[in-house]
Amino acid sequence: DELEAGTDAKIKDVRLTGSLANYNWSKYSDVDLHLVIDFNDIDDNVRLVEEYLNNLRWRWNNIHYVKLYGHEVEIYFENVGHVTHSKGIYSLLRDEWIIEPDGETIEFDYPTARKKADSLLSEFNLLSHMEESAPYDVIIQSADRLLNRIHRMRKAGLNSPDQEYSAENIAFKILRREEIIDKLKQMKYNAIDRRLSIEEN
Repeated sequence: DELEAGTDAKIKDVRLTGSLANYNWSKYSDVDLHLVIDFNDIDDNVRLVEEYLNNLRWRWNNIHYVKLYGHEVEIYFENVGHVTHSKGIYSLLRDEWIIEPDGETIEFDYPTARKKADSLLSEFNLLSHMEESAPYDVIIQSADRLLNRIHRMRKAGLNSPDQEYSAENIAFKILRREEIIDKLKQMKYNAIDRRLSIEEN
């Protein structure tokens, strides 16, 4: 409703993807719902649209806490024609598989994934200890840089032959499950708020 109220964009499909549309789900898995729209219906500047939709997505996920059968719902916006790297994609609007998982034996390198996640977690912990003493701009830039590294890591994994079973993508999911990504975002916004605040004399 928030999206359609402010733009001419219409939702063309709602797709379930990720581990719950595949054979590698667990009790920690999120319900990954991709809302498919044509970004050009909002503006020709696709990069600007991506930023707008990312902020809208973060706001929705931050405000709402919806669960389906115990699994938390996460929404994403997907541009028409975008290739999603997943071995299972289900169209909820059409009630049919776009990519049906084949039930093959799932193998992934968890020790490597955990090592990658722990390396980034140690950087997050260091930044957390600096949060109260470092200048606001340092916290903002450092949080942004770490978030970008995490997302680049996941992108590299999804574009590798192992795709969603890559150590990089599993490491991303570990960090997301342990709420490190949300904490980094909140740390950044807290620093912005403090920078903009004026204290009483």
